[in-house]
Parts: sequence; C-alpha cells; structure tokens
Amino acid sequence: MIEQGNLPTRRVNISTQKMLGGIGSILILLVFMPGTVATLLGIVGVVLWFISIYQLSNILGKPSIFKKVLIGFILNIVGTVIAFAFGLMALIPLFVSPKNETGAILGLGLGVAFAILVAYATLVVSLYFYKEAYKILAQATAQNLFKIGGLLLFIGAITIILFGLGAFLIIVGYIVLAVAFFTAPNEVEVQGA
Repeated sequence: MIEQGNLPTRRVNISTQKMLGGIGSILILLVFMPGTVATLLGIVGVVLWFISIYQLSNILGKPSIFKKVLIGFILNIVGTVIAFAFGLMALIPLFVSPKNETGAILGLGLGVAFAILVAYATLVVSLYFYKEAYKILAQATAQNLFKIGGLLLFIGAITIILFGLGAFLIIVGYIVLAVAFFTAPNEVEVQGA
C-alpha cells in the first residue's frame, strides 16, 4: 500500500473486467447487423458489458459509474417501449375506422412522429448518462479513450437524426470503447482502505 496524503492507496487488478468490457463492446456492435444470431450475440454483449461496468464500479470504489449506466440503460429501454407502444397505437385508427382514411393517415403520421421523438429524446438522454459514466471511468483508470468513446456515443445520439451520421458515430464510439477496455492498464491505484 502506498500513502498519498491522508488516504492510503492500493493497486487492484481489473484485467478480467477489461476483457469482459472489451468483448461486450464488440458484441454490442452486432446489434446493428440484421439477423437473429447477431441480435442474440448483441444481447450477450450487453450482459458482458453490464457485468464489467458493475464490477469496475465496485472495484474502483466509484458507484456513480454503475448508477449512471443503469439510469441510462433503463431510460433507453423505457423510451423504446413507449415509442413502440405509440407506434402501435397509431395503427389503431386504420382498423377502427377504415372509411375515414384522411383521419387515419393523419393519426398514423402523428403517432409515428411522436414515437420517433420519444425514441430520439430518450436515446440522447441515456447516452448522456453513459458519457458521464465513461468520463468517471477514464479518470479512475487513466485511460482517456473511455472519455472519447463516451463522447462519440453522445454526439452520435444527437446527430442520429442527420441521415444516419449519428449511427456511424455510435458504431465508432463502441469501437473506441472496445479499444479502451483492451488497452486500459491491468492494475490501477484506488484510494481508500
């Protein structure tokens, strides 16, 4: 143990968590590819990434990392479910009153527009929380690529409305995060007993 100021520090090994986070970040990219296998592997990636973030948060003594990721994750799921529900509800007028085509089409358009707006807003807010979590992780591990990857995710979320540019930035962000996990130091200093 090394003494820094009044707080003792100790070195902790995060090699397992790095590997889980790196593999998880790579597998998350498969969500962007069509197909059942890619989707299932993407879900496995999310689970590995979640485990890595949870364990890193505990090992590094930074509970705010996991709290921010959890808030962002829950917001993303809730936003997706709400957007999907509004999209489905927008279809109801087509079946209830098929003779009133103008009203049904207007309702469908408004419902889909609202669903897209909800999905967009929750994506931006959830990736903001991810960005903040990665900023803390970058400070705790002295790996600045975490901060850059989180920023790319957030900018990607904001610009996703611009003809897919944001989706490209989100993909690049996850690649940067995978590199960040794999190149982070195996041992880091943690303050406290």
